[in-house]
Amino acid sequence: MNTTSRKEYQRPLPLGEIYGDVRQITNIFYFFISLILAGMVAGIFIVQETNNTTAALLMLAGLIPVAATYLLVRRQKFEIAAVFLSIVLITLNTMLATNGLGIHHISVLAYPAILIVASLATKHRTMVFLTGFVVVCTGWLVFGELNSVYTPVPLIRSVPGDFLSSAIIIILTAVMARLLAETTFRNFVKLQNELGEKKRTEQHREELIRKLEEKNAESETLRESLASIVGTFEFTEIIQQVLDQIRRVIPYDTASVWRVEGDLQKLLVGRNLPLLMTEGNSVFQTDETNSALPILKGEVPYILNNNVQEELADFHEEPHTYVNSWLAIPLKTRGKIIGIIAMDGNEKGQFSEHHAELAVVFANQVALALENSQLFNDLQNELHLREELIKELETKNAELERFTYTVSHDLKSPLVTINGFLGYLEADVLANNLGRFKEDCQRIRDAVSKMHSLLADLLELSRVGRIIHPSQMIPFEELVNNAKELVHGQLDTGRITVTLQPNPPAVYGDHQRLTEVLQNLLDNASKFMGGQPDPQIEIGCDGEEDGFPIFFVRDNGIGIPQELQGRIFGLFDKLDPLSEGSGVGLAIVKRIIEVHGGRIWVESEAGKGSTFFFTLPKEESQFTN
Repeated sequence: MNTTSRKEYQRPLPLGEIYGDVRQITNIFYFFISLILAGMVAGIFIVQETNNTTAALLMLAGLIPVAATYLLVRRQKFEIAAVFLSIVLITLNTMLATNGLGIHHISVLAYPAILIVASLATKHRTMVFLTGFVVVCTGWLVFGELNSVYTPVPLIRSVPGDFLSSAIIIILTAVMARLLAETTFRNFVKLQNELGEKKRTEQHREELIRKLEEKNAESETLRESLASIVGTFEFTEIIQQVLDQIRRVIPYDTASVWRVEGDLQKLLVGRNLPLLMTEGNSVFQTDETNSALPILKGEVPYILNNNVQEELADFHEEPHTYVNSWLAIPLKTRGKIIGIIAMDGNEKGQFSEHHAELAVVFANQVALALENSQLFNDLQNELHLREELIKELETKNAELERFTYTVSHDLKSPLVTINGFLGYLEADVLANNLGRFKEDCQRIRDAVSKMHSLLADLLELSRVGRIIHPSQMIPFEELVNNAKELVHGQLDTGRITVTLQPNPPAVYGDHQRLTEVLQNLLDNASKFMGGQPDPQIEIGCDGEEDGFPIFFVRDNGIGIPQELQGRIFGLFDKLDPLSEGSGVGLAIVKRIIEVHGGRIWVESEAGKGSTFFFTLPKEESQFTN
């Protein structure tokens, strides 16, 4: 019998299978409720004879919820009806006992009767709840009296009503138990006969389809493993899926996939392997002591051994001592053996020749997955490299366009100035106006100086990334001190305080270029302090990004509006046309940072200062130039 069949026989049977059809269950409940109502009515007259008006009123009030149970039964809510009725009766009897003799009251006899009848129609968890409820009610009757929460009526002597009450309880319990027992037994016998017949039929059917299922499982497993190879190019994921599918048709306990590199056999993927192997014993020599050597040499199509502890010496040592059966298949790609798939069994005789033939088919699929994964990775790397080259080309083109614009606009402006004032010079000479002649000559010299400055900045920008000084490890504090010395005039003039966080990490790169980065950033910060009464610049390190330290230069100047922040690293972009410089400084900084493999960005808010963040390599292996 399969697992599904066992679960089906072990599950709780519904009331219809125990007591018959729904109509029969309904009639049983109706009969039982009617008996209870009749008993309660009789009880009302009995307690009224003893002038116990309170007890009579309690029982009269209890008639309503008991009668309401008819509605639940009518809607076929049988278990809910049983639980509801049990709670009502337990509560009612507890109240009667509290009003009477307490724990010694005759109504306490009803507790076990109620639980017995309820157990025939409710689940295990529900019975635990009802039993606990009865225990709580009993505790109330005992400890409530002991702690003087209520005072029971003293028993003077027995009365005929006690006999009648107990007789009614006993008769109701006996009648209901008998009725349920007869119905249960009758339907149980019928159910057993039906289940027996059903079991024999299922066993016969399972025997007929067992062989077909085995063949279908093998075919389906092969199909799914091939589909997984087609559907993904992640080699490790594919192998895990294939190992899972192999286990459906080959009963291994542990499995592993190994790659051969030179004279070493290295673990790629394992399934259920012992920790001793996965934590370090995952590399073996491919020499004469290795039982897989005949496969690796291509001498045999596979190795099948069902008694390795007695026949293969390398299985006598950890971590292989748990293996008794071993099935190994070569892993080939393009006709070359690159590794093996090994399946281990804890028991002797665990594998067959048929298992070995199936394993060879799976091994071919694993080899195909490995080859596809390698091709896909090569393609991805090539595409990634192409994307990087395209991005770099787009950046270069954008810079070239900007350079063209600069040449045609920014450099043209001084030429226009020179040309215009040459005409003025001629007029000044003819008019013999020496004062104006000197002024016009000065304007021409200023234009020439501006053009010279623009050309020098362009030349400096073009050299970044091409003329590189020897790279070295440099204390970041040394770079800061050098930069401060170069711009000390601006800092002193603006009474600007520069602070450096203690112990910044060293960086690897071009000392001169990195000094230039900090020089430009300090110079830029000093220009845009505005009317700040206490100008300050803070330099430090704030964590890492992809292994690169993140440095920052923070000022408390005028800040940069959000809409202008995307332009500040552009060529000849000056946010303040009246400020000094050509607007190339931050473009040079960005180029130097990128040549060193880092990146630079700004965070700022108008009126609240600016912070320039940039990353730099901290070791030679990170330097990309």
